[in-house]
Amino acid sequence: MSITIAVLGASGYVGSALCAHVLRSGILEPGDRLQLVGHGESSSYGRLLAVRADLLDAFDDLRVSISVTPRLEDIEADLVVLTAGVPMPPGCTDRRVMGRGNLPIFQNIASACGKHLPTATYLVVSNPVELAVQELSRTIDRKRIIGIGAEQDSLRFARSIARSLGISRHDVHASVWGEHGRHMIPMWHSVRLRGDDDKVFGRLSELEQRAQQQPLMERVASLQEASMLHLQNDDIASAYHLAEAALPDARIFIEPFVTASAIHSTPNATANAVLNIIRAWKEDDGRCVHAQVMLQGELRGISCPFGVPVSVGCKGWLLHPNADSHHVTKEDLDASILGIQASLADAATI
Repeated sequence: MSITIAVLGASGYVGSALCAHVLRSGILEPGDRLQLVGHGESSSYGRLLAVRADLLDAFDDLRVSISVTPRLEDIEADLVVLTAGVPMPPGCTDRRVMGRGNLPIFQNIASACGKHLPTATYLVVSNPVELAVQELSRTIDRKRIIGIGAEQDSLRFARSIARSLGISRHDVHASVWGEHGRHMIPMWHSVRLRGDDDKVFGRLSELEQRAQQQPLMERVASLQEASMLHLQNDDIASAYHLAEAALPDARIFIEPFVTASAIHSTPNATANAVLNIIRAWKEDDGRCVHAQVMLQGELRGISCPFGVPVSVGCKGWLLHPNADSHHVTKEDLDASILGIQASLADAATI
């Protein structure tokens, strides 16, 4: 049976790059369809037509239908990827500041999709991801709303660990829970390595022990202050060197901070995380991915959008067995929950 994936915000930098990654990945087969969705404005429609022409020039031999849908109300898709929203302001490193600008956009999308396409699965790329998950969950079954931020953070943590160990990320599994932002929780206990090299396992143990010697947020604050001095002098290379020397759990806070000072989005890393979740959704085989989902007490009584390990499929998400919260301190959970709640409240402030 053919499938249709719709990309909301396909005319934007992240959305158009994602479309190219989806087509190049082979996830869509001959007879499947990719919808480029606009928001009813002529300028958006014209750009979508141009994006479509470019994609056809590159990928027409794949025999995947690529169409333009000018209005939200006309979407017909099995999977909808939300990349729409206002971009990160120049020089900003905090996704939360986009909340007020994006709230009405998310509310409009939630209203239209809730009325016209309530049975699709939704992947949320737009930030703040927790805010979008919350708003879509008001009009659509919350189990069908999947924010990709936690998958991107978890891949970042796995890469950071692999880099410190001198191995490939392919050989590392790691999880990051909580907020997609300053209150994320790198889960050392979740780290799993392929192979049987005792020296590598020993180095991993040493990394974790070193990480426990000083509270994570103290290390992050110190690194951010030091990296800011380099950035103020337009010395991005030194800021990256500083991040590279940090322990893996702190590095995943600092590298995005440095990157955001130079470019406003990370379309390739974002697309990679989205593709991981699309593959899991398509195969529906119970594999573990990570997502911001709208919890309602299933895990430690948490009742807000929160990043956790999940499995995904055509009926939405389920908590994965890896979502074992016994190793998470109440302090870390509470800090992340309070950070998310504060961000949601700030977005609603007029």
